[in-house]
Amino acid sequence: MSLRHDLRVVRAVAAADIRLALREPLFVIIGVVIPINFLLLFLLFAISGGQAPIAVVMNDRGPLAERFVQGMDNSHSFVIHTASSADAEREIRAGSIVAVVTVPQDFDAALNARTRVDIPVEVNNLNVDFTNDIRRAVPLSITSFYADAFPEQVVVRALEADVQQHDTGYIPYLAVSIVVAGLMLASLLQGSVNAARDYELGTIKELALAPVSRLAIGLGKMLGSAALTVASALLVLGVVILLIGVHPLHPLEVLGFGLLMIAAFLALGVLAGTLVRRRQQAIPLAIASVLPLFFLSGPFGPATWLGAIPGAIAAVSPLTYAIAAFQHAFHGYQTATQDLTVDTMVLAGFALGAVALTALVYGRRGVSH
Repeated sequence: MSLRHDLRVVRAVAAADIRLALREPLFVIIGVVIPINFLLLFLLFAISGGQAPIAVVMNDRGPLAERFVQGMDNSHSFVIHTASSADAEREIRAGSIVAVVTVPQDFDAALNARTRVDIPVEVNNLNVDFTNDIRRAVPLSITSFYADAFPEQVVVRALEADVQQHDTGYIPYLAVSIVVAGLMLASLLQGSVNAARDYELGTIKELALAPVSRLAIGLGKMLGSAALTVASALLVLGVVILLIGVHPLHPLEVLGFGLLMIAAFLALGVLAGTLVRRRQQAIPLAIASVLPLFFLSGPFGPATWLGAIPGAIAAVSPLTYAIAAFQHAFHGYQTATQDLTVDTMVLAGFALGAVALTALVYGRRGVSH
């Protein structure tokens, strides 16, 4: 009978929170829009920083020259377009491109005669990241082209053995990491806003006087927040899957790990809202907590690549395990040293621990005031 009563309490609290949220759509919209903006912001960052834009001046249109430019394009390091010498110079002076690569007029003839060919590369070295990309990728493209065009002349070759079954682009990899951060941000926002609303509207007094389980109240508030979080989660996933075209290889893993993440981060959100008691404080707190944790949890590659101190922080971050689990769900590989079982156990343990802590604090501090 007690369990049945507690379940009714959970449903009633969740339904009440949803009704209150729908009466104040501004905060619901904030909880949905901010994760989408977060996703779009980082995707724009990825698109602008993934490949260096360059202009190629084709003073020789021979087959070897065309093959060389095609090899540069296949290196996945450049965004290439051809231009005249004058146009390319204007573009690099205007800052719209990073480098100008000039194919000399006697390119094919010199190669066929086995004589030296110098390829002028003008670099706008304002951005050190792009500059280093050019300095690495252009010589590598030249070496790869020459080894392919004149295999008898190049006796040393690199034999690549891939750890993963397939390559993953920079944007598809980063998009999955951003989805995890978006789920965390949406959960923290909805959970903290719903909990803080009780103090602003005074409904916390009614809950304090009600003869019901404090755990049931906490779970009900999480369930109500979850209903709103799911809308934001579906929207973020929809953008990544339908618009960007990153399709999960294991959809059930996406569902399972997504629910684990939402449960854990919603519990933290309810806890934060109970502590700060104001929605205007809860929203910036959620955003401020997600951003540094996101960068310290291996969004651009395995967290073990970050170094000793950041790697130690990443080891205790739930986002690290969530990102690794979602990378497996979407791309089919494990990006961390631990396996998928460890990811599952850590996320489940974090979810249970966060729920228990939230129920404890909500019972002692939230309902007693």
